[in-house]
Amino acid sequence: MKDVSFYLIHNNSIDRFDLRNQIQNLAKKLNIDFFEIYKQRNNLKINFTFKLKLRILRIYFLRFFYNLKHKKEFSLNFYSLLFKSLLNFNKSIINLIFKNANENKQDYKHIMIESLVTKKHIKAWKHFLKSKKEIMVIFEDDAICKNDTEKRLKDFIFKINDFDFDYIYIDLAGGLDLKDVIPARMIKKSNYEFLLLDGIFTNTACSYLINRNLIKLLYKEYHKSKLNRSFPIDHLINKLGLKIKQNIISIHFHNPLFTHGSFKGNIKSWQIY
Repeated sequence: MKDVSFYLIHNNSIDRFDLRNQIQNLAKKLNIDFFEIYKQRNNLKINFTFKLKLRILRIYFLRFFYNLKHKKEFSLNFYSLLFKSLLNFNKSIINLIFKNANENKQDYKHIMIESLVTKKHIKAWKHFLKSKKEIMVIFEDDAICKNDTEKRLKDFIFKINDFDFDYIYIDLAGGLDLKDVIPARMIKKSNYEFLLLDGIFTNTACSYLINRNLIKLLYKEYHKSKLNRSFPIDHLINKLGLKIKQNIISIHFHNPLFTHGSFKGNIKSWQIY
C-alpha cells in the first residue's frame, strides 16, 4: 500500500507500549509507512491570575458555540443536545467562578494537554503533506486492534479507490453513540456496514482515515485563526469543516474497525491523570 501512511500520536506512556506495538505491527503487515509523533513539553507551568479564569471561560464558550453550530437541525436529538449543552455550560461557569486557584489550574492544565494533542495531529498533517502519499491514517495510542481489523482495513482501503469523492474523512474507532454526534439530516446513505454523510462529522478522533485533498484544506484553514488552538482535535476538525465550501463526505462504521480503548476498553484516559 504505497499510497498510505500511518501516524501514531502519543506521549511515550509506558502503559500503552503494547498498544503502540500493535499499530506498528499492523503497518508492517500491510506494508504501510509508519511514523510516530510524540515529542512535547513535559512541564506545564501555570500561574493563576484572573485572566486565566477569563481565558478558560472563553475557551468553554467557543467549544459550546461551534459544537451546536456544527450539529444544528430541527430535531428532538438536537434540542436534547442543546438543553444538555446549556446545562453543562452554565455548570462550567458556576464552577469556574467558585473554584479556588488550584482547581482552576487543573482545569487549564486539562485544556493545555488537549492543545498539545491537537498540535501533534497538526504536526502529522504537515509531515504528511510533504510526502507524495494520498491517504493518511492517524491513531492515538488508545486505539486497539480487533481480530478482524487487519482484513477489514485492507479491504476498505482498496474500496476507497472506487469512491467518486474528492474529500474524504472516515472515522475508524468510534467512541460515542452515532446518534449523539451525527445529525440525521446529514446522512446521505446508510447500509449494514456504515453511514455516509455530507460534511465532516468526527466521533472522538481516536483513529481516522483522511485523504490528501482534505488534509490540504484543513491545514490551510487551521492557520487562518489563532482561535483554532483552543479546540481539542475532534472539535477542531468539525469547526474547520464548517469553513470549507467544498463537498466533503464522512463515513462512520456501525462496528468500528478499531476499539477506542478509553471508551470501550480497560485503558485509563489521559484526561483523568
